[in-house]
Amino acid sequence: MGIETADQNEDRDVTASSERAAELLEVGLPGSVIDCLGDTIAASSLWRYAPGDTIYQADSEVEALYLVCSGRIKLLSFSRDGDARIVRLHNRGSILGLGGLLGETNDHMAVAIDEVSLYQIPIGLIKTISDRDNEAYCRLLEYLNEYLKAADTWITDFSTGGIRGRVARLLLYLMRHDDSTSQHDVTLLTVNEMAEVLGVTPESVSRAMAEFKRLEILLPFDGSSQHTFHCNFEALSGEAES
Repeated sequence: MGIETADQNEDRDVTASSERAAELLEVGLPGSVIDCLGDTIAASSLWRYAPGDTIYQADSEVEALYLVCSGRIKLLSFSRDGDARIVRLHNRGSILGLGGLLGETNDHMAVAIDEVSLYQIPIGLIKTISDRDNEAYCRLLEYLNEYLKAADTWITDFSTGGIRGRVARLLLYLMRHDDSTSQHDVTLLTVNEMAEVLGVTPESVSRAMAEFKRLEILLPFDGSSQHTFHCNFEALSGEAES
């Protein structure tokens, strides 16, 4: 039996890293981040989760950087009474676990909404980037800062204003981040999940959704999933301003 040489092993890792980098670029991860990850990508492993599966728990140690290839993930925060609030949604092209760069624990519980596939890179490998390429590591930290800015926008958009306006802004957000449908189509969350995003009652969300359907701002597709709708973009954008 032949013995693999060090050069052959290195060539195989380079090929695997290149192929995986191309795949991650295709699903929408920023090229600048992929460049920063470098050869750590070759050490990534593909994981799949069914709807409702927990990806990681709140307050747990960050074990990996998670690169999302498909599906949607919700990040949950719980009050002392046990009430859940969805504090972020992630989908194809998202990166989770960036807090591990600073030695932080996972702030929230991550749960799959749909069938999810993602690559995991051990956080220990990511931290070695700082020793080998400090500039690349700094760019990863800059990406973490952009993530935190987006979190602030999330809070502003979905926690202020009237219920109808907040529901409309959430629908626009879902529409912009829905890779499975056409430009002005959207796959909805459940009413309970939408309520958990907005911090309101499911009944309030149901009333707003019923009104949007009555006004034909949301139009169902014949024979399609009951959760997929076509949006009247102009009317919905007008509601989002309220």
